[in-house]
Amino acid sequence: MPASSISPATYHLGQYQDAITAEINELNNKNFTAGFWQKQADLWTDSAEGQESIRSYMGWLRVAETMQQAVPEITAFVQEVKQAGFEHVVVMGMGGSTMAPIVFEKSFPAGQGLPVSVLDTTDPGTVQQIEQSVPLEKTLFIVASKSGTTAEPLAFGDYFYAKLKELKGDKAGENFVAITDPGSKFVTNATNEGYRKIFLNFAEVGGRFSALTYFGLVPAALYGIDIAALLDRAVAMMQACGSDGEVQDNPGLKLGATMGVLSKEGRDKLTLVVPDKLHDLGLWLEQLLAESTGKEGKGVLPVAGEPLGAPEVYGHDRLFVYVGYEDTPDQENRQKLQALQDAGHPVVTILMKEPLDLGAEFFRWEVATAVAGAVLRINPFDQPNVQESKTATDRVMKVVQEQGHLPAGPAAAAEADGVSYFTDAKGDGAVGTLKAFFAQAKAGDFVNLQAYLTESDAITAELQEFRKLVQEHLHIATTSGYGPRFLHSTGQYHKGGPNTGLFVQFTHQSPVELPLPGRSYSFGTFENAQAQGDLETLQQYERRTLHIDLGGDAEASLPKVVAALKEALAQAKAV
Repeated sequence: MPASSISPATYHLGQYQDAITAEINELNNKNFTAGFWQKQADLWTDSAEGQESIRSYMGWLRVAETMQQAVPEITAFVQEVKQAGFEHVVVMGMGGSTMAPIVFEKSFPAGQGLPVSVLDTTDPGTVQQIEQSVPLEKTLFIVASKSGTTAEPLAFGDYFYAKLKELKGDKAGENFVAITDPGSKFVTNATNEGYRKIFLNFAEVGGRFSALTYFGLVPAALYGIDIAALLDRAVAMMQACGSDGEVQDNPGLKLGATMGVLSKEGRDKLTLVVPDKLHDLGLWLEQLLAESTGKEGKGVLPVAGEPLGAPEVYGHDRLFVYVGYEDTPDQENRQKLQALQDAGHPVVTILMKEPLDLGAEFFRWEVATAVAGAVLRINPFDQPNVQESKTATDRVMKVVQEQGHLPAGPAAAAEADGVSYFTDAKGDGAVGTLKAFFAQAKAGDFVNLQAYLTESDAITAELQEFRKLVQEHLHIATTSGYGPRFLHSTGQYHKGGPNTGLFVQFTHQSPVELPLPGRSYSFGTFENAQAQGDLETLQQYERRTLHIDLGGDAEASLPKVVAALKEALAQAKAV
């Protein structure tokens, strides 16, 4: 596939065009592209320690070429799985181990492969839904963990391995596949448990840059996607970005310089707009951008899934990026983007021909993210704040193991209709508390909804309504994520990025109780401990937080919260 056939991108940058052109010229004058491919770490930082870290995580640069050689191995494995009679695949992991498989499954039509489900939450209701929706004996479970020590995928693996052992005894391992780095403890465990296959990934490729490695490609191939063609598109984008020598117009550099310059100019909310068939692309992009750039009080905040509004509901902190298809009109979104462009907002448009072009787009965005890191002078390959929430969760779990229950938290600021509100913002009842909390918002802020809930269409619709109300009344950006998924993606930005977030955490008391094999606690306790640990970490960083516990029926309680929010914002507007 010639580089000239990669998806075109158009830039309407208005008053920022000169500054972005100057940045691109400066990068070109210091031979950035050549240095980038030579892993010249001082492009990002002057710190010797930081430079060593950067060089050790740049294996993703040419991994698409390496994976081209692995296509026959993966293809042969797919045939083996089909011949063995498997009827379903469940990918189990967190963060970079599952984001690309989600995008592949949601963005490509079902083909000649097997149906694929993804489990990336400790929510017991969701785990139970997966268990009940697949034929266990004929399901292939992929346990994906780069480090081999990530708590969630190991818990998933243990849970379903115990289920298969009840059905198949010592042959349970035939239903399991591991994807992990060489030398991880998980390799030993998977070997001892008789896993059907162990794919060893690349230690020098970070999780969020792993879409074009075994983590993304094994599930894609099992789903029936032509991974050889996908990699061809990625290699074409590599060449366009300078992998084979000097290029005139580097698409990754141009997008990255645009993001970096606009972030420094205060337009640090990259708002992704996509047609319905690309809806989940935002999940992958959220992790890539937020975890890579959200540190040292800087960053590019990815805003995905937000209802697209009229120009008057936005502040001056947005960069809009549309990723769609040439043959998909998507007129409503494109008309709204034209209005935003006419109002002076910067707008970038990328149009693909078909889903296979995602191979190229994954690489474009990876390069762009690294370039934005260079413009911001931060290391885009580390995640210094991610471990903090894990450590806080471990502290909570230690209490659970010693005392048999979660540690007691503070008293509720308000209670209404079976819903409890916890925050330092003082108000009367649910409406008053919500009004006081959101009175803290100012221009340039964002609201983040953290749903430690069983994912469902009804819950998602209410969260979207919550976002829409905030956007329309306060004119600030909104993001939303199901926990604990977001801890492995946007969680880094929440603590390491600028202190501009208002964080609303939703929890519930799940009616489903699923014990974890070999542990003294259940999935529900694990989920609530993760929520409590993350809330404590946010508060340590003096973030503005509101914890809303929805009780035992989240689908019934969440609409009550949204109704109270609507009244609170209306009252604030009337003042």
